[in-house]
Amino acid sequence: MSPPHPEAVGSYGEMVIAFMRDSLKVEPRWWQALAITRQLEHRADGSLTYTEIVESAPRRSGKSVRLRGVALWRLTHGAELFGERQEIVHTGSDLAVCRKVQKDSWRWADSKDLIVTRGNGKEAIETKAGDAWLVRAQAACYGWDTTLGLVDEGWDVAPGTVSEGLEPSLLERSSPQLHMTSTSHRRATSLMRGRIQAALATDDPTVLLLLWGARPQDDPGDPETWRRASPHWTEARRVMIEKKYAAALAGEADPESDDPDPMASFANQYLNLWDLGTGRRAPVGDPVLTLTEFASVQVERPVGAPAAVAIENWFAEGVSVAAAWWTEDGMVASVTRHPTLGAAVTAALSFNHGGPLLVGKSLSEDPALTNVWVEPRSDSARSVAQRLRRLFDEGVFRHDGSVELREQVEAIRMAEGADGPRVTSRAPGDAIRAAVWAVEAARMAADEVTIF
Repeated sequence: MSPPHPEAVGSYGEMVIAFMRDSLKVEPRWWQALAITRQLEHRADGSLTYTEIVESAPRRSGKSVRLRGVALWRLTHGAELFGERQEIVHTGSDLAVCRKVQKDSWRWADSKDLIVTRGNGKEAIETKAGDAWLVRAQAACYGWDTTLGLVDEGWDVAPGTVSEGLEPSLLERSSPQLHMTSTSHRRATSLMRGRIQAALATDDPTVLLLLWGARPQDDPGDPETWRRASPHWTEARRVMIEKKYAAALAGEADPESDDPDPMASFANQYLNLWDLGTGRRAPVGDPVLTLTEFASVQVERPVGAPAAVAIENWFAEGVSVAAAWWTEDGMVASVTRHPTLGAAVTAALSFNHGGPLLVGKSLSEDPALTNVWVEPRSDSARSVAQRLRRLFDEGVFRHDGSVELREQVEAIRMAEGADGPRVTSRAPGDAIRAAVWAVEAARMAADEVTIF
């Protein structure tokens, strides 16, 4: 899953979840609630942070219910919230798949005095104000003023349907979104495979990736693999998958799948195992600092209290503490990594540097920081990487050889994109963020002393 958007201040997800419960009488599963909340993260001005959602989960997880809930909410509430008439265009592998998603809401729509068109190929639900949810074939999703584009079972959707049909129709709309969802398939087109690969390989803040599935090295016959690959889990699902696996072992093709290879069908349908060409590739992009450059600015760690201390985490992988001293030759950073925020706070406070702890915004209200003087920080990976390079080029960045910092500097890569340089690696970046925050604060302190 993509990390939280750096500009997000909240989510409309609560509104959708309440709408599903109160109006549709549907209790979202935990993963549906999570996915809806992530999809509808918004900025301080109310605009949605993500323009593209790439979502994939095994069969029978509840993708259709989630699609239906978001579509109906946006149809009935989107115009008021986003300030323009809503036009939801829904396409997919075939009309029957998309029709089924919308059909299950026709009776509800009738009860709400909405206009329902049931004609094959012309399916639609419309409000009296002109908002519409249209179901259209791949060849018929061109020319609309789309505010929400839905691509269902995208494994069998031609890339041009999205790149030439839906995406141009989303331009210049208020908070437009393209939501692509699918279970994997051995004969998948390049659409979903390419979008998943791109989301895994780059740090594009406009794209939200939500991917549940097994890894290539996982044992397909292990119930723990089935459990980890499934966002929704019950004993009934375990029994169902167990039967499907036994049938695949016996060479019986799944009648619900059009894949003649039983074991490949099982891996695709129930483990959601995508063929992404997982062989080892050269890293995409160029290093922000080469290891030679990084080694060239290694110095001894200064004694005494540092000028600044910063803390940042990388989800559940660890928490980095960076301290920075200012010297005549530049700012010297030292980084340590800790398993918990509590341990990191203890380490940070042990420096007794007398100033606030610079803390990642997502951590700033954690109980571990109660009664601690903190200064929240929030930065995109791109901004921090560019500033690290700038500090090096200006000759003010030094470090004491911290392994944690060296490993992250070695892994981070950047490449030119349509909107400027982008971070193309997805390695942890907490040590780099903390180090840059601490070095910049130390430099500011040094400048203030010099001016004084």
